[in-house]
Amino acid sequence: MAVDSTFLDQLKRLDLLARKKVSSIYMGSRRSIRQGRGIEIADYREYYPGDDFRSIDWRVYARTERLYIRRFEEEKDLILHLLVDSSASMDFAVSGMRKFDYAGSIAVGFAYLAVARYEKFGAALFSNRVTDIMQPKKGKMQFFRLVEILDKSKQGGQTNLERCIEQYTKMIKSRSFIVIISDFIEPMESLEYAIYRIAKYSKEAILVQTLDPGEITLKWTDDIKFEDMESSESERTYLSPEFKKQYLKKIKQHMGGVRKICDDAGVNFLSVTTDTPLFDAFVKIVER
Repeated sequence: MAVDSTFLDQLKRLDLLARKKVSSIYMGSRRSIRQGRGIEIADYREYYPGDDFRSIDWRVYARTERLYIRRFEEEKDLILHLLVDSSASMDFAVSGMRKFDYAGSIAVGFAYLAVARYEKFGAALFSNRVTDIMQPKKGKMQFFRLVEILDKSKQGGQTNLERCIEQYTKMIKSRSFIVIISDFIEPMESLEYAIYRIAKYSKEAILVQTLDPGEITLKWTDDIKFEDMESSESERTYLSPEFKKQYLKKIKQHMGGVRKICDDAGVNFLSVTTDTPLFDAFVKIVER
């Protein structure tokens, strides 16, 4: 099962403090009171020199013989878009949850917040192409559909974030809050193109890197055969202390490169490991 049921129970039992933490970060519907044209009248205030003369409500003046201007409530919607990596590399676990299960649960956490605030959210899975596209909608049925898609998903294919983001952003029609959850293990050139395109098509964006601790530390020893889960290529390697040291260095360099691109593009980037309790990781993500 892709979505952790314990995590769902924790979301339902969010106490007031935790709810304030996540709700203050989620960039959903926001209202602002402005003068002039808008959606609906929010209230009135007395006219002051310099105010837009066209905003004066003459009906109110006829009743009170005082000048008041109309203030309108303007709705600013950010549509939440959730993209979850379902490539073959996400079907990996040394111990505990698979990367895909962990990533899917985080996506469900964001969807839960959207439903709680009665906001629209859309979603999709991706590997070398975008699949299981959910057009933005509100409500619990949308939430349960996402859970069903994640539960039934089969991981496969090679990640091509550049191609998938180009495909998905063509469908975005309004101000967006984009959340992408992946291991982001692919060439830096593809990631750079995708991140800058994400920044262009979103008002807010978060990249959540999900890694298994075993693929960071290489817990194995001695002679071992590795197989690339996406290309099926294999290679036998002796895991000496020096090899592990250089491997860890390259992992950190790759993560640092992704983080730098995100910083330059104005996109948030966080990295979590699957041994971190889901709820703790989720609160950490939304606090950023």
